[in-house]
Amino acid sequence: MYTEINAALQSLKVISDWITANKSLSNYNELVAAVSEVSTKLMRANDSAIASQEKQAFLAQRVSELEKEIAGLKNRECEKQKYKLHEFPAGTRAFVPEPSMQSGEPLHYVCENCMDKSQISRMQPEGFRDGKAFFLKCHKGNLLIPIITMSNALERNIRAKIKP
Repeated sequence: MYTEINAALQSLKVISDWITANKSLSNYNELVAAVSEVSTKLMRANDSAIASQEKQAFLAQRVSELEKEIAGLKNRECEKQKYKLHEFPAGTRAFVPEPSMQSGEPLHYVCENCMDKSQISRMQPEGFRDGKAFFLKCHKGNLLIPIITMSNALERNIRAKIKP
């Protein structure tokens, strides 16, 4: 931007010098050529000034976008601080709200993948699968994790109680 302003100032100095030199010009054709050259330099300086303004407007818009992005990242980090990692009896893990940060929300779980991506999506109970484990499913990441596994003896006992 300073380069363009400097070019404009130099063009004005050239105009001043040419006007001074104009007094000594005796030939009309030389005067027309000099005015044409000054006009060309003024147009170039004007083009440079406009380009500089456009560049400055673009950079100001980009700074604004980045400031919004930083604010969003700070908000997501703040939201992440409300959760702690919980390990289930099956050895799998998910995030659960800190009791002090729960603020009236029901207990829920968030998968590690979603938390890493700052996408807090509640996992839903999926029930027993293959009769071996109770699962939670993250529908956003399409992840299924076992939270409780059972032995074959326990499974037979439960099935026997369920069947009429």
